[in-house]
Amino acid sequence: MNGKTAKLLRKYGAKKGSNVKDLKRLWMSLPAKERFKKRQEMLTELGAKKI
Repeated sequence: MNGKTAKLLRKYGAKKGSNVKDLKRLWMSLPAKERFKKRQEMLTELGAKKI
């Protein structure tokens, strides 16, 4: 996980009220294709194209 991903997870967790540590655990357990899909979902929910 890089800094860009960590920043995305922090922003997403703050918006959703989720625990960031749980989000990171979930993120690390996903395969690459699912991480890409999840990243796109998070970005659309946050209303941003790039961070």
